[in-house]
Amino acid sequence: MEKEFTPCAYHPSEPAVTSCARCGKPICEDCTENYQVTDEEYEGEAICYDCCKELVEKNVKTLKKQRVKIIFQFLFTIVGIVVGILIGGAIGPHWALKLIFGLIGGCFWTFITNLGKIFANTVRNFSNGAWLGGIIWFFIDLIKAVFIAIWGTIKKIFTYTKYIIKTSGFIKSDSKALKEMADYMQFTQVMESNPDADLAELMAEGGVLHDNEFAKAVAAEGAEQAEAALKESTARANENGEVIRKFAA
Repeated sequence: MEKEFTPCAYHPSEPAVTSCARCGKPICEDCTENYQVTDEEYEGEAICYDCCKELVEKNVKTLKKQRVKIIFQFLFTIVGIVVGILIGGAIGPHWALKLIFGLIGGCFWTFITNLGKIFANTVRNFSNGAWLGGIIWFFIDLIKAVFIAIWGTIKKIFTYTKYIIKTSGFIKSDSKALKEMADYMQFTQVMESNPDADLAELMAEGGVLHDNEFAKAVAAEGAEQAEAALKESTARANENGEVIRKFAA
């Protein structure tokens, strides 16, 4: 019995070899091989062009939102550090005092929250008659709160700086991948609809592929090199997506 022909959702003359794991569209071998941007949910599975595009766009949107959060949190941290330095300077002129108070100020609310718990524990110890133990634990907990605040400030500055540096070129890189995927899809669909057409004619002034960068790459370097560059871009978009998703601002 002859196997039923299921056309690719994007290339009707090509048989579908699988379905998109995300939306269920039937896709051909070419689509399966050249649109490989995924996330944790669909890792290792075939994804169609539209879903790849949506995932990359989602990554860019998430990155932009995270950057806004980081900027605001950075500003609050810097303001806290400045206020802490001013308080430290008012208490004493030594630079170490200013530095300690500045770093505490960077995590001011964390410090205040812990301070509230310390006072509550101290009051409870005193009410239970544990005066000496209450005083000892007060100073131990206070030192811990200071170190927690200082470490929190250092960690925030390091984490945010590292993330901003690491993702500095992601938006440009992902936007490039989106353009290359779109151009490749247009190229394959046009070539499928015009099997006997000359590529130079399609790329000529007024031609349907005149502004298509993938077509230009094929004409200049050959189809194999052009497809390799596309796969490199989608692979980079995948790597970018992993970094973006792992960070929670």
